[in-house]
Order: sequence, then C-alpha cells, then structure tokens
Amino acid sequence: MIEQLLQDHGLGWYQADSARTQAVMVAERIAGQLQQAIEERGEASLALSGGRGPELFLRQLEQSGLDWSKVTIMLVDERWVPAEDEQSNAGLLLRCMPGALQQARWIPMYRGEGLQADADTMDRMLRALLPLDVLVLGMGKDGHTASLFPFLPELAGYLDPAQERLCVAVPPEGGRLPRLSMTARAIDSAGTRLLVLAGEEKRRTLVSAWQEQDPLRMPIKAFLKPPMDIYYSPDGALEN
Repeated sequence: MIEQLLQDHGLGWYQADSARTQAVMVAERIAGQLQQAIEERGEASLALSGGRGPELFLRQLEQSGLDWSKVTIMLVDERWVPAEDEQSNAGLLLRCMPGALQQARWIPMYRGEGLQADADTMDRMLRALLPLDVLVLGMGKDGHTASLFPFLPELAGYLDPAQERLCVAVPPEGGRLPRLSMTARAIDSAGTRLLVLAGEEKRRTLVSAWQEQDPLRMPIKAFLKPPMDIYYSPDGALEN
C-alpha cells in the first residue's frame, strides 16, 4: 500500500473520509503551523497553490482566527494573467480568503510587467523571505506540481535544490498559458510542506510517481521526501 511505503520513508499520510473533512484537517494544520511561527518569531509565511481543489480548505482557513497581519501570503505558482482572469490563482485566493488577504502582507506573482520581469521580481522578493514556514502543493494527473511540468525545458535545473533561481518564467506550450513558478530551492525551504490530493485518479498518479525513478517524467517525485505530509480524500468532487 502506498500509505505504508510513504510512512516507511518518513512522509506523513492523513486520509479523510470526505472533501469537507479533508478541508478542515488541512486548514487546521496550516493555521497551527502559522500560529507556532508567529509565537516563535512574531511573523509567518505561507505559500499556496491554485486549482479547484484548494477552495474548500482556503475558505475554512479564512475562518481560523489567525492574526493575518503577521502573515505573508504568496503563491507557489501562477498563470501569467491578471487576478480578474478566471484562470488566475490569485483570483482564487481573493475569492476564498478576502479578509485574510486584506490584513496579510500579500505578494502576488503576476504584476503585468512582462513574464520574465515578473519572475525576476518574485525571485528577488523570495530571497528576503526564505525559509518559508508553510507551503502547500497540489499535483496534476501528469505528475506535475507547481508549474513544473514533465520534460519542461531546463526542468532538471529547476528541480535541483542547489538551483540559483527561486522563481522562473515558464513559457507557453500548446494550449498552456505562460506561468511563473517557484523552483525546488524555494519549495524545499519550507519547514512544513503539505501535498493535498483528492480522488482515486490522483492516488494512482501518486503511486506511479513514487515508483518512477526519473523526476523529469513526473516532477512531483522530486518532492516526495521528508518533511512532507500528504492529505488525501477519496472524494474527488473538487479534484484539480
């Protein structure tokens, strides 16, 4: 069973019986880790992923009662579109966590200055923020995570923890919009890393990724290592 294999290698596995229960579990974990950071240092940082899957736990997190004025919020990746675009990850956060984002220090990836220029700006800002406190990943059915897609040009470098860049520009390909993405160096800096998955198809993808030897084929493989806790629900109704 994938659960036991992951646990044997130091990863956490938390299975919920429904999408709503999963949302509560994830929100409580994020809020707890942020509160701990605030108590220890007076501030905290949170990096979130987009898609449809996070909507429930983002809305739950909005109600956590945290002092959001002490939290810096950013995205792990973003499509290079303004927040008003229906495909914007920033737009998702603004819809689901309006109160939190009004109080928090919110750092959008998209600034409209140009794809590479926005990547350079985010890269500079991340240098002042690392290490991050909490970072939440999702996973596509092809095994991508963030905007690190299989066989992306220069992917090997982006997955290298020693990579100089913290944020990179991902050019459009086929029907895929241009994007901005954190690299492994930024992602791996987080003290708490969560992977949130829903649905049997995503579970099968996770099994394939675990068995895969080459992370260029399934980039999530590069991040299946401690510290990583996986929150899974068989309810795929809100699956990415």
